Amino acid sequence: MRGKKFTTNGVQESVRPIFVALLGSVLVAVGGYFLYQRQNANNLNSDVSESVAPEETPQPKQPEVTVVKGKYMFSGTIVLARAVENEAKRSDGTVDYAQPFSKFDTFNPEQYDGWLADIECPVTTNYIPYRTQVANTVFNCPPEFIPELKKYITIANVANNHTRDQGDEGFSETVRHLEEGGIQTVGHWDPREIDDICEVIALPVRLQKDDGKEEQGTLPMAFCAWHYFQKDPAPGEIEEAAKYAEIMPVFAFMQVGVEYRDSADPRQVEFGRKIIDQGSEFLIGNSPHWVQNTENYKGKLIVYSTGNFIFDQLDAETNRGLSISADMTIPYDENVQAWLDLGKTCEPRGDNCFKLAKDLGLKKVDIDLVFDAIGSSGGYTHLTQLATPDLQAAIEARANWKTTLEGLTN
Repeated sequence: MRGKKFTTNGVQESVRPIFVALLGSVLVAVGGYFLYQRQNANNLNSDVSESVAPEETPQPKQPEVTVVKGKYMFSGTIVLARAVENEAKRSDGTVDYAQPFSKFDTFNPEQYDGWLADIECPVTTNYIPYRTQVANTVFNCPPEFIPELKKYITIANVANNHTRDQGDEGFSETVRHLEEGGIQTVGHWDPREIDDICEVIALPVRLQKDDGKEEQGTLPMAFCAWHYFQKDPAPGEIEEAAKYAEIMPVFAFMQVGVEYRDSADPRQVEFGRKIIDQGSEFLIGNSPHWVQNTENYKGKLIVYSTGNFIFDQLDAETNRGLSISADMTIPYDENVQAWLDLGKTCEPRGDNCFKLAKDLGLKKVDIDLVFDAIGSSGGYTHLTQLATPDLQAAIEARANWKTTLEGLTN
């Protein structure tokens, strides 16, 4: 009998093909099972990923503007001529052009976003001797004062009688020197120049955000000024403010009144109230060189005379002044933002900001104004500075300030 043949592993050679086939089938079955399980797992993960989005990292909330604010000062007569210039001379004959403003720090000027004053003299290169100015009451303010003036005064009201002391050419040169020096101007010595009565000024403002921080911006406002020291209004002149008041706040100023009186005369009252009736937010008057009474008219502030701010007159009444401080608050919205955007394009005197605002369909912003009375002393050989407490009380009494503040609706 022939013996059986075995491999060296002890497996009979004739059985080997069957064993290999069976082993392959098992491996295929096991591999298929694991492939099936893996596919099911992938499908499950895919379903989960489609139904549950990965959690996103929250982004911090960006600060938003909530309110627009500004603080402004409105002061009276400035004449950097005659004895004011003479007193600024050094022993060597040169002029210290910073001298008239050397006590302005008493007003804490850094708190104001803008400051207007009445510049009541031509600013030209025409030299007029001191004695000639005294004898003829014809002024000239050297333009070399402007860089120092600009550190404080940002807007000049030139609607008065003395800006014409050197004729129309002198007036034009005055406006040019002030504008080129960085001081915006409003008004004209002649109110018949109706296009110069109102000027849209991009007023510096502060954009306060909900995180406590703030940004700088500019908001267009209409400044309107009239000079009626020696003439009465012609039809349409005072009414010029009304078309501006339809779409923007109007800050109004007038040069009206008999000099050296302690209360407003009937012309001042008539013209002042008519200006408010055109829609102005308030009115600040000047001309008499003395501080006069104020009035709450239809819930609006009228100051009939602020008196002198920097001038060389001699008596006690002409050596004190009333400036008005105004804190402005405007709730922020899309319309306000559109005005802020327009403010970036507004240019100095004679731009087209008013027309652009009308073309854009911008609406009048809602402003709130809180006023304060700031007294000052100045005069010949006396540098302009903040009033003492006693003088402040006397100025407020003359202006009947506490009574006027009652009921103001701004």
